[in-house]
Amino acid sequence: MSRRKKKGEPELLIVSFCDIVTVSTAAILFVVVIAVQEAVKIPVFRPTPRAVPSDKQAMFFECRGNEVYYIDKDGLDTQVAKLLSTVGAVRSGDLQQFLKVVQGQEVGNAYYKVMPSYLLTAIMALEPRPEVHGEGVEQVEIATNRYQAALSQLDSKTQYVAFLVRDDSFVAFREARKVADKMGFDTGWELLAADEPIKFGAGGQAIQTQ
Repeated sequence: MSRRKKKGEPELLIVSFCDIVTVSTAAILFVVVIAVQEAVKIPVFRPTPRAVPSDKQAMFFECRGNEVYYIDKDGLDTQVAKLLSTVGAVRSGDLQQFLKVVQGQEVGNAYYKVMPSYLLTAIMALEPRPEVHGEGVEQVEIATNRYQAALSQLDSKTQYVAFLVRDDSFVAFREARKVADKMGFDTGWELLAADEPIKFGAGGQAIQTQ
């Protein structure tokens, strides 16, 4: 026999309870749907080019300030070798005399100066000349610019283009690499920190083509 509800006894709100169950079930279902979608989603891979060892000679270009600069390492090597051949003090161990001689003679080209202090450790380090600009993004694609003129002097069969890229210059780097690809050159690149000097010397690792 059912119990009669006494006067003043609160009623059981079945409708509100059903609403709570419905909302909770819908939330759980929504979470399950999202989890399933994420689980079956096909990942998009963006592989970087694999580095390949090359027996070709690297010809270096720097990308800095969204401009491209030809380093002309061979020309700088020739100047450094000529300078060192005139310094007999290095053979006698007189380092002060060595620094006095090399600091009194400027070695460099239109874009760079060789930092004399590094020569003591058999390293050629370069610093950019102030207020000297390279080829901008728009200029790189022009056939008569200095960048393409430098490329035209190279041999794609025996040489490849190695880019030293600052983190503010990937736009210029991509355009320059595109031009080098069109001209038939293998290319490779290496990232340099913003204030890291360009250094060449014994024990370094070659930039591989990609």
